[in-house]
Amino acid sequence: MSDVTAVGPLGLALSGGTLKAAAHVGILQGLHLLGIRPDRVAGTSAGSLVAVLYAHGRGPDEMIQVIRRFPGPFLLDYGFPLATTLAALWSRWCHPSRPLRLPGGLLRGRRLERYVRGLIGSRRPVMPYYILATDLFSGRPVALTNDPRAKALGFCPVDDPALAVRSSCALPGIFTPVPLGDTLLTDGGIRDYVPVQVLRRAGCRRVIAVNLHRLDAHWRPDTPAHVIARALEILLHESVTADTAGDDVITLTPRLPPMTWWSFDQLMQCVRAGRLCVAENRDRLIAWLNRAQP
Repeated sequence: MSDVTAVGPLGLALSGGTLKAAAHVGILQGLHLLGIRPDRVAGTSAGSLVAVLYAHGRGPDEMIQVIRRFPGPFLLDYGFPLATTLAALWSRWCHPSRPLRLPGGLLRGRRLERYVRGLIGSRRPVMPYYILATDLFSGRPVALTNDPRAKALGFCPVDDPALAVRSSCALPGIFTPVPLGDTLLTDGGIRDYVPVQVLRRAGCRRVIAVNLHRLDAHWRPDTPAHVIARALEILLHESVTADTAGDDVITLTPRLPPMTWWSFDQLMQCVRAGRLCVAENRDRLIAWLNRAQP
C-alpha cells in the first residue's frame, strides 16, 4: 500500500552518465516498491535510453534483464575507418576545390539506433517522453518528444524514439552528429544534463531528478589532463545545481563506484546503488510528495 497521495503530473528526469545510467533502473525499481509511478519521463544521453524504454512500457524488472544481456562493445560501429579516410583524401586530391569531408565522429551510432529499435519492438508509448539533444547549429537544447502538444510547447515531435536516443547519446567527437530537419543533433548533456526544465514546461507539478554526477571529494591532480577534466566537471556540477533548484524538484544522487567506458561488469552494481538511494531517501521522498502542492 502506497503512502503517497496524488500530486498532479509527476515527472522523472534522468541524467546522462554513460554506463552509470544503469542506476536509473534501480531508481525506478525503488520508486515502484514505494508505489510511486511518474506520469512523464525525460532523459538525457544515456538516461534517454532508460526513459524511452520506460515510456514504452518496459518496467524496471524487464530492464534489468536488458542490462544482463547488454551487448556492450558490440554496439560500436566505427565511422572513421582507414578506407573512409583514404577515400576522402583521394577525392580532395582529385578535386582540390571540394571541401574535405571526414566523418563527424569515431562511431556512427547506427548500431545503437538499431539496438534501441529492437528493444522497443512493436510497443506503443504509454506516457509522454522527452529526449534532450543539443543543436550544433544554434547551440540550443532540443526536446524530442511524442507529446501531441510538442509544437505548441516549442519541442520537436518525433515518430522514431530510437533515432531520438541516438541523437541524445551522440557524444561530440565520439559519435557522429545526427541531422534532423534543419538541426544537427549531438549529446543532450551539453545543455541539459538533468532534464528538469523540459518537464516543467510539459506541465509537471513535481519532478524527481536523478543526477549521476558527483564531484570526487578525494580528487588529486596527476596530469594537466586531469586538471582540465576537473574544471569541466566543476562546470557541470554548477549546471546541475542550477537546473535542479526549486521546491518542486527533489534530487536523488546515487553513490556509484568509479567507472570507465569499459566497466560493463559493474552495471548491476549501479542498479543496486540506485535502488539503495531510493530506500535511503524514502521518508524524504514521501514527505515531499505529500506536501501541499506549490
